[in-house]
Amino acid sequence: MLADRYELDRRLGRGGMAEVWRGLDLVLARRVAVKTVSLAGSADPTLGERVHREAIATAALEHPDIVTVHDAGVDGDIAYIVMERLKGQDLAAVLREGSLPLQEALRVAGRVAGALAAAHASGIVHRDVKPANILVDGDRVMVVDFGIAAFEYQAVTSLAAPGTTQGTAEYMAPEQARAEPATRATDMYSFGCLLTALVAGRPPFTGERPESVLHQHVYVQPPRLTQLSPGIPVELDRLVDDLLAKDPDDRPAADDVAEVLTALAERLDGTPAGTAPMTEALAAVDSADAPTVAPDAVDAVTEAHPQP
Repeated sequence: MLADRYELDRRLGRGGMAEVWRGLDLVLARRVAVKTVSLAGSADPTLGERVHREAIATAALEHPDIVTVHDAGVDGDIAYIVMERLKGQDLAAVLREGSLPLQEALRVAGRVAGALAAAHASGIVHRDVKPANILVDGDRVMVVDFGIAAFEYQAVTSLAAPGTTQGTAEYMAPEQARAEPATRATDMYSFGCLLTALVAGRPPFTGERPESVLHQHVYVQPPRLTQLSPGIPVELDRLVDDLLAKDPDDRPAADDVAEVLTALAERLDGTPAGTAPMTEALAAVDSADAPTVAPDAVDAVTEAHPQP
């Protein structure tokens, strides 16, 4: 029981610092998801501040494709965030079965780009855009886990220890690999990696060790999308190439990317991209068994150093 209001009855996921529980809001009698972080014995004096920052960052964003935050607080030595409870699957699970059909990949990617555009318009960068942080709930496409999100251009941008890198290696921008501050363009590079995975079934760079993958992000030119997925539209190949530019200034903005993807999806299908039917692989699973947040999306913070 948290704050004499939230009854937690089933753990849905666990990460390095956090857990996500299925819960019941006893005041409003509704099911919720509750992300909890234990502050007991933590050597990080900023941990509570980071949890509070995540709640503020997410709650400030009003967008149909961004998970809704209902409440946040601290009860004893537990910091918590109360969110809407979602059904469905995360894209990491879906992609284990292979790439998506092109039309569906464009639909999902367009929705994610729209959500990022809303975050960027509020001055917030996500910093961990990857398949495990995208949930598909029926026709909804939800961006979740702003656990390492930051307000761009503010002193609070980085609460990590100096010299550490935050994120997930396969989806990190070169500047993240160098432990430099994240910007909107950082999210767009990660989005380019995500879009590559949706279409080709794998991100542009892979490796057995995070250090190897980070090295590639910094020093190696990514393969063209047409090499990984022959037959895709040339516009999509060019878009991904722009998104994966080493120089952040050369990457397109999220709102422009959303427009391109939506227009391309409509042209290929002949119907509004937002109404494309869901594929069987993306059908929502039963709410009793579906994780609200994927276990590896609970707290995705990888500390790694690129090896030159």
